[in-house]
Amino acid sequence: MDRIVHVCNGDATADALSLADLPGDIRVWGDALDRGPLVLGDDPAEYAARAEYWAAHALPGAGDRRPQLAAWDAGVDEARGADELILWFAHGLADQLALVRLLARLARRGLPTQLTIVSIDRHPDAPTFAGFADLAPEQLAALWPRRAALARDAVDEANAAWIATTAADPRALPLLLRRVKALPFLAGAIERHLEELPDPAGGLSRTERAVLAAIARGEAPLAASLRAQDPRYAIDDALVAATVAVLARARLVEGTAITAVGRQALAGGSDRVHDAGIDDWRGGVRLSGRGPVWRWEARERRLVER
Repeated sequence: MDRIVHVCNGDATADALSLADLPGDIRVWGDALDRGPLVLGDDPAEYAARAEYWAAHALPGAGDRRPQLAAWDAGVDEARGADELILWFAHGLADQLALVRLLARLARRGLPTQLTIVSIDRHPDAPTFAGFADLAPEQLAALWPRRAALARDAVDEANAAWIATTAADPRALPLLLRRVKALPFLAGAIERHLEELPDPAGGLSRTERAVLAAIARGEAPLAASLRAQDPRYAIDDALVAATVAVLARARLVEGTAITAVGRQALAGGSDRVHDAGIDDWRGGVRLSGRGPVWRWEARERRLVER
């Protein structure tokens, strides 16, 4: 009998897949690559950088993440020997970053005999679909016959995207927006990744601006109100809490209220980076100090350094 292995992003999807009565084994790959530094092609350096960021920001499951990261990679590396390897990765930013990393890794180590993918950006039974964790086992089982073979073009696009995303200079990313075609949701995810850079006016990322605006409107709970507004980025309570902490350090919010400085930043009348500084990563891009830093002009879809 042919050996089949499913790889998915996160335990929630894996739990649902385990109840879907599909043939094969399940491997989880669950790092949240939308946050923290990304490193190209050096496992120990990548694991150390990811673990250091998680610990420094007191994120859930911090501790020493290196053994977990290594275990996830080892599980996928071993699965290369399967007769069919199926990737379950949806359209959102976190899933697409994980997808291109895994495809780039598989390309370096050798592709499996048959590589297929299940990837969607919507589902009729999930109006605010953010990922496969939103679906029940029977809904996942119904997607199984729709899996598609991944062409070499898709692997090449993923490899190029991973190199560009891990680079300290982000200028290759806007070029990829116009060039990627074999992976249907990758261009949208790259654009959403760029939107997490500060904007040129207020120095806020798209997520920071959305959270700050929701606080100004008095919305609660924040994650629920923002999720429907941002289909490419699954904003959860942990991300909201981390974003509020960043806004508070910049004196843009105080407690559960927006400050006068926060209103100025929303209106483009003050620059968070210049006024309060920034300390973060977006892929391989280090955002530090009071500028100049890389920023994304969303309307014109271009990078500026300011």
